[in-house]
Amino acid sequence: MFKNIIAIAGVPRSGTSWLGQIIDSSPDVAFRTQPLFSYAFKDAVNEDSPREEYEAFFRAIYYSRDPFLLQTEKREKGLYPTFEKNANPRFLAFKTCRYQYVLPKMLQHFENLKLIGIVRHPCGAINSWLKTAKEFPKNAVPRNEWRFGACRNKGRPEEFFGYYKWKEVAHLYLDLQDRHPSRVDIIRYDRLVGRPYAESYGMFDFLGLEVTAQTEAFLEACHASHDEDPYSVFKAPSVKDKWEQELDPYIASEILQDLIGTRLERFLA
Repeated sequence: MFKNIIAIAGVPRSGTSWLGQIIDSSPDVAFRTQPLFSYAFKDAVNEDSPREEYEAFFRAIYYSRDPFLLQTEKREKGLYPTFEKNANPRFLAFKTCRYQYVLPKMLQHFENLKLIGIVRHPCGAINSWLKTAKEFPKNAVPRNEWRFGACRNKGRPEEFFGYYKWKEVAHLYLDLQDRHPSRVDIIRYDRLVGRPYAESYGMFDFLGLEVTAQTEAFLEACHASHDEDPYSVFKAPSVKDKWEQELDPYIASEILQDLIGTRLERFLA
Protein backbone atom coordinates (compact mmCIF):
# COMPACT_ATOMS: atom_id res chain seq x y z
CA MET A 1 0.00 0.00 0.00
CA PHE A 2 1.28 3.47 -0.83
CA LYS A 3 2.54 5.86 1.86
CA ASN A 4 2.83 9.04 -0.19
CA ILE A 5 0.91 10.71 -3.01
CA ILE A 6 2.32 12.76 -5.88
CA ALA A 7 0.08 14.98 -7.98
CA ILE A 8 1.55 16.02 -11.34
CA ALA A 9 -0.38 18.85 -12.96
CA GLY A 10 -0.20 21.31 -15.83
CA VAL A 11 -2.37 22.76 -18.57
CA PRO A 12 -2.62 20.78 -21.83
CA ARG A 13 0.55 20.71 -23.97
CA SER A 14 2.79 21.71 -21.07
CA GLY A 15 4.87 18.54 -20.78
CA THR A 16 2.82 16.66 -18.18
CA SER A 17 3.18 13.39 -20.09
CA TRP A 18 6.96 13.62 -20.17
CA LEU A 19 7.17 14.78 -16.56
CA GLY A 20 4.84 11.96 -15.56
CA GLN A 21 7.03 9.37 -17.25
CA ILE A 22 10.14 10.71 -15.54
CA ILE A 23 8.46 10.14 -12.19
CA ASP A 24 6.99 6.83 -13.41
CA SER A 25 10.55 5.67 -14.10
CA SER A 26 11.02 5.16 -10.36
CA PRO A 27 10.41 1.51 -9.40
CA ASP A 28 8.79 2.79 -6.22
CA VAL A 29 6.00 4.70 -8.02
CA ALA A 30 2.58 3.44 -9.11
CA PHE A 31 1.72 5.95 -11.84
CA ARG A 32 -1.81 6.68 -13.11
CA THR A 33 -2.92 9.00 -15.94
CA GLN A 34 -5.82 11.46 -15.60
CA PRO A 35 -8.02 9.26 -13.39
CA LEU A 36 -10.84 11.81 -13.07
CA PHE A 37 -11.07 11.93 -16.86
CA SER A 38 -11.19 8.15 -17.25
CA TYR A 39 -14.40 6.18 -17.76
CA ALA A 40 -13.61 4.14 -14.66
CA PHE A 41 -13.26 7.13 -12.28
CA LYS A 42 -14.99 9.98 -14.09
CA ASP A 43 -15.78 12.78 -11.62
CA ALA A 44 -15.18 10.43 -8.67
CA VAL A 45 -14.27 13.36 -6.42
CA ASN A 46 -14.66 17.13 -6.59
CA GLU A 47 -13.68 20.21 -4.61
CA ASP A 48 -16.48 19.54 -2.09
CA SER A 49 -15.73 15.85 -1.49
CA PRO A 50 -14.83 14.87 2.09
CA ARG A 51 -11.51 13.27 2.96
CA GLU A 52 -13.08 9.80 3.12
CA GLU A 53 -14.10 9.95 -0.55
CA TYR A 54 -10.62 11.06 -1.56
CA GLU A 55 -9.10 8.20 0.45
CA ALA A 56 -11.34 5.68 -1.33
CA PHE A 57 -10.48 7.27 -4.68
CA PHE A 58 -6.72 7.06 -4.12
CA ARG A 59 -6.94 3.44 -2.95
CA ALA A 60 -9.03 2.50 -5.97
CA ILE A 61 -6.71 4.02 -8.57
CA TYR A 62 -3.65 2.54 -6.84
CA TYR A 63 -5.00 -0.98 -7.29
CA SER A 64 -6.71 -0.34 -10.64
CA ARG A 65 -5.48 -2.08 -13.80
CA ASP A 66 -7.60 0.13 -16.06
CA PRO A 67 -5.88 0.41 -19.49
CA PHE A 68 -6.46 4.16 -19.68
CA LEU A 69 -4.93 4.85 -16.27
CA LEU A 70 -1.95 2.67 -17.21
CA GLN A 71 -1.78 4.07 -20.77
CA THR A 72 -1.42 0.53 -22.07
CA GLU A 73 -1.98 1.46 -25.73
CA LYS A 74 0.71 4.17 -25.75
CA ARG A 75 3.18 1.76 -24.19
CA GLU A 76 2.38 -0.92 -26.75
CA LYS A 77 2.98 1.63 -29.54
CA GLY A 78 6.31 2.70 -28.05
CA LEU A 79 5.16 6.26 -27.32
CA TYR A 80 5.70 5.59 -23.60
CA PRO A 81 8.26 3.22 -22.08
CA THR A 82 7.41 0.30 -19.80
CA PHE A 83 9.21 0.39 -16.47
CA GLU A 84 10.07 -2.29 -13.95
CA LYS A 85 8.22 -1.83 -10.65
CA ASN A 86 8.64 -2.92 -7.05
CA ALA A 87 6.03 -5.38 -5.79
CA ASN A 88 4.35 -2.74 -3.61
CA PRO A 89 5.34 0.79 -4.65
CA ARG A 90 5.33 3.23 -1.72
CA PHE A 91 4.31 6.19 -3.88
CA LEU A 92 1.06 6.73 -5.76
CA ALA A 93 1.47 9.32 -8.52
CA PHE A 94 -1.12 10.63 -10.94
CA LYS A 95 -1.04 13.29 -13.63
CA THR A 96 -3.83 15.61 -14.66
CA CYS A 97 -4.38 18.37 -17.21
CA ARG A 98 -7.96 18.79 -16.08
CA TYR A 99 -9.80 19.26 -12.77
CA GLN A 100 -7.15 21.64 -11.44
CA TYR A 101 -9.62 22.95 -8.88
CA VAL A 102 -9.35 19.77 -6.78
CA LEU A 103 -5.66 20.37 -6.03
CA PRO A 104 -6.15 22.80 -3.12
CA LYS A 105 -8.56 20.39 -1.44
CA MET A 106 -6.16 17.47 -1.89
CA LEU A 107 -3.34 19.42 -0.30
CA GLN A 108 -5.66 20.42 2.53
CA HIS A 109 -6.79 16.85 3.20
CA PHE A 110 -3.47 15.00 2.89
CA GLU A 111 -0.19 15.99 4.51
CA ASN A 112 1.48 13.13 2.65
CA LEU A 113 0.59 14.61 -0.76
CA LYS A 114 3.05 16.69 -2.76
CA LEU A 115 2.23 18.63 -5.93
CA ILE A 116 4.52 19.08 -8.91
CA GLY A 117 3.08 21.78 -11.15
CA ILE A 118 4.71 22.15 -14.55
CA VAL A 119 4.53 25.50 -16.35
CA ARG A 120 5.59 25.91 -19.96
CA HIS A 121 6.32 29.23 -21.65
CA PRO A 122 2.78 30.35 -22.56
CA CYS A 123 3.69 30.87 -26.22
CA GLY A 124 5.06 27.32 -26.35
CA ALA A 125 1.98 25.83 -24.71
CA ILE A 126 -0.45 27.74 -26.93
CA ASN A 127 1.52 26.97 -30.09
CA SER A 128 1.64 23.26 -29.28
CA TRP A 129 -2.13 23.25 -28.72
CA LEU A 130 -2.87 25.08 -31.97
CA LYS A 131 -0.57 22.73 -33.92
CA THR A 132 -1.93 19.46 -32.50
CA ALA A 133 -4.73 18.20 -34.74
CA LYS A 134 -6.34 16.00 -32.10
CA GLU A 135 -6.47 18.90 -29.64
CA PHE A 136 -7.39 21.92 -31.80
CA PRO A 137 -10.60 21.50 -33.84
CA LYS A 138 -10.05 21.46 -37.60
CA ASN A 139 -12.41 24.31 -38.46
CA ALA A 140 -11.54 26.54 -35.49
CA VAL A 141 -9.73 29.84 -36.11
CA PRO A 142 -6.59 30.28 -33.96
CA ARG A 143 -6.98 34.05 -33.60
CA ASN A 144 -10.51 33.52 -32.33
CA GLU A 145 -9.63 30.73 -29.89
CA TRP A 146 -6.18 31.27 -28.40
CA ARG A 147 -7.35 33.45 -25.50
CA PHE A 148 -10.33 31.55 -24.11
CA GLY A 149 -10.09 28.11 -25.77
CA ALA A 150 -13.88 27.98 -26.06
CA CYS A 151 -13.72 25.53 -28.96
CA ARG A 152 -12.28 22.95 -26.55
CA ASN A 153 -13.39 24.05 -23.11
CA LYS A 154 -17.04 24.34 -24.21
CA GLY A 155 -17.94 25.85 -20.86
CA ARG A 156 -16.76 22.78 -18.93
CA PRO A 157 -14.99 23.86 -15.73
CA GLU A 158 -12.67 20.84 -15.77
CA GLU A 159 -11.05 21.87 -19.08
CA PHE A 160 -8.04 24.19 -19.22
CA PHE A 161 -7.32 25.13 -22.83
CA GLY A 162 -6.35 28.63 -23.93
CA TYR A 163 -4.14 31.45 -22.67
CA TYR A 164 -6.48 32.69 -19.93
CA LYS A 165 -6.62 29.19 -18.48
CA TRP A 166 -2.82 29.09 -18.60
CA LYS A 167 -2.77 32.28 -16.52
CA GLU A 168 -5.33 30.92 -14.07
CA VAL A 169 -3.34 27.75 -13.48
CA ALA A 170 0.03 29.53 -13.20
CA HIS A 171 -1.44 31.78 -10.51
CA LEU A 172 -2.93 28.74 -8.77
CA TYR A 173 0.43 26.96 -8.56
CA LEU A 174 2.17 30.06 -7.23
CA ASP A 175 -0.57 30.54 -4.62
CA LEU A 176 -0.34 26.90 -3.54
CA GLN A 177 3.44 27.10 -3.35
CA ASP A 178 3.15 30.16 -1.10
CA ARG A 179 0.67 28.28 1.09
CA HIS A 180 2.52 24.92 1.14
CA PRO A 181 6.18 25.67 0.35
CA SER A 182 7.44 22.28 1.53
CA ARG A 183 4.85 20.34 -0.49
CA VAL A 184 4.48 22.24 -3.78
CA ASP A 185 7.20 22.51 -6.40
CA ILE A 186 6.89 24.31 -9.73
CA ILE A 187 8.87 22.83 -12.62
CA ARG A 188 9.65 24.98 -15.65
CA TYR A 189 9.20 22.91 -18.81
CA ASP A 190 11.86 24.84 -20.71
CA ARG A 191 14.42 24.25 -17.96
CA LEU A 192 13.49 20.56 -17.75
CA VAL A 193 14.13 20.25 -21.48
CA GLY A 194 17.37 22.23 -21.24
CA ARG A 195 18.87 20.37 -18.29
CA PRO A 196 16.80 17.25 -17.66
CA TYR A 197 19.24 15.54 -15.30
CA ALA A 198 19.70 18.45 -12.88
CA GLU A 199 15.99 19.30 -12.83
CA SER A 200 14.95 15.67 -12.39
CA TYR A 201 17.45 15.01 -9.60
CA GLY A 202 16.23 18.10 -7.76
CA MET A 203 12.62 17.02 -8.20
CA PHE A 204 13.30 13.47 -6.99
CA ASP A 205 15.02 14.86 -3.92
CA PHE A 206 12.00 17.09 -3.22
CA LEU A 207 9.67 14.09 -3.52
CA GLY A 208 11.84 11.72 -1.48
CA LEU A 209 12.47 9.40 -4.44
CA GLU A 210 15.73 7.66 -5.21
CA VAL A 211 17.22 8.19 -8.67
CA THR A 212 17.90 4.74 -10.12
CA ALA A 213 19.58 3.54 -13.30
CA GLN A 214 16.12 3.15 -14.82
CA THR A 215 15.47 6.89 -14.53
CA GLU A 216 18.90 7.78 -15.87
CA ALA A 217 18.40 5.49 -18.87
CA PHE A 218 15.01 7.05 -19.62
CA LEU A 219 16.39 10.58 -19.46
CA GLU A 220 19.16 9.60 -21.86
CA ALA A 221 16.67 8.02 -24.27
CA CYS A 222 14.26 10.97 -24.24
CA HIS A 223 16.42 13.28 -26.35
CA ALA A 224 18.36 10.58 -28.22
CA SER A 225 15.61 10.39 -30.87
CA HIS A 226 12.67 12.52 -31.99
CA ASP A 227 9.21 11.04 -32.49
CA GLU A 228 6.85 13.34 -34.41
CA ASP A 229 3.80 11.89 -32.70
CA PRO A 230 2.51 14.76 -30.49
CA TYR A 231 1.89 12.34 -27.62
CA SER A 232 5.32 10.73 -27.60
CA VAL A 233 7.70 11.50 -24.73
CA PHE A 234 10.73 11.08 -27.00
CA LYS A 235 11.48 14.58 -28.34
CA ALA A 236 14.49 16.61 -29.45
CA PRO A 237 15.40 19.52 -27.12
CA SER A 238 14.56 22.00 -29.91
CA VAL A 239 10.85 21.34 -29.31
CA LYS A 240 10.76 24.02 -26.61
CA ASP A 241 11.62 26.81 -29.06
CA LYS A 242 9.41 25.83 -32.02
CA TRP A 243 6.87 28.51 -31.15
CA GLU A 244 9.35 31.22 -32.13
CA GLN A 245 9.04 30.15 -35.78
CA GLU A 246 5.51 28.74 -35.79
CA LEU A 247 3.24 30.87 -33.60
CA ASP A 248 1.31 33.73 -35.18
CA PRO A 249 3.39 36.85 -34.31
CA TYR A 250 0.21 38.69 -33.31
CA ILE A 251 -0.68 36.02 -30.73
CA ALA A 252 2.88 35.89 -29.42
CA SER A 253 3.03 39.67 -29.08
CA GLU A 254 -0.29 39.82 -27.25
CA ILE A 255 0.83 37.18 -24.75
CA LEU A 256 4.23 38.74 -24.09
CA GLN A 257 2.86 42.25 -23.68
CA ASP A 258 0.17 41.00 -21.32
CA LEU A 259 2.70 39.41 -18.96
CA ILE A 260 5.47 41.99 -18.87
CA GLY A 261 5.65 43.55 -15.43
CA THR A 262 3.32 40.99 -13.83
CA ARG A 263 3.79 38.16 -11.37
CA LEU A 264 3.81 35.68 -14.25
CA GLU A 265 6.64 37.34 -16.18
CA ARG A 266 9.02 34.89 -14.51
CA PHE A 267 7.71 32.15 -16.81
CA LEU A 268 8.97 34.00 -19.90
CA ALA A 269 12.66 33.89 -18.95
